Amino acid sequence: MPYIRQIMSKRAVDPLLLNAWLSGRSVARGLPLPVPDHGGFRVDTNSDSEVARWVFASRVAGLQRLAHSITEPRYFLKLCGTAEELQASLPGGWELHAQRYFMQARAVPLERRLTEEYRIEIKHDGMVWQARIFSKTGALAASGYAAETREAFVYDRIVTEPQHRRKGLGHALMKNLGAAKRHSQIPELLVATEEGMALYSSIGWETISLYSTASIAMP
Repeated sequence: MPYIRQIMSKRAVDPLLLNAWLSGRSVARGLPLPVPDHGGFRVDTNSDSEVARWVFASRVAGLQRLAHSITEPRYFLKLCGTAEELQASLPGGWELHAQRYFMQARAVPLERRLTEEYRIEIKHDGMVWQARIFSKTGALAASGYAAETREAFVYDRIVTEPQHRRKGLGHALMKNLGAAKRHSQIPELLVATEEGMALYSSIGWETISLYSTASIAMP
């Protein structure tokens, strides 16, 4: 696909920018901040589904050494690069996950008002904002989070329920969360799914890099 070739031809991701996004994500989710490890960044998530994750701005020697030292599931390796590049650093027994996209805002989204069918609520707790959109019946139609640090404004877990998609709710969430940004000079960052990437591209976001993930398959 043309856009994939274009993404692959872009320059390497700045590790400082990647760390800014990962730090904002940790703040948004109440997780430990990332620490440098093996040439990338490690987050000790310690959840039921994930013990830790390592995120790499590029394919370095430490990625391969780390992959060969891990023998159990629930440890995730993530790379700003193609799935093929990540797989080349892995021993047998690892599986690739769905492709994601590391993105940065390049334009101010146009105003998108909700119809009378919906209402939005915004909550604020420290550096974290939560937006929720409800239908007339009170059902949750869409939700999302954002966190602001000194280095970045990060959007996280932007979700529209299937029956409410293609009604501009994702766009409205982004606009309302973005209005909370206090420092105009810091970048706005997120990691998107394939479907999310199409939405964000339509409102002025640019893909910085492919974002690939692998883990050892669960028994």
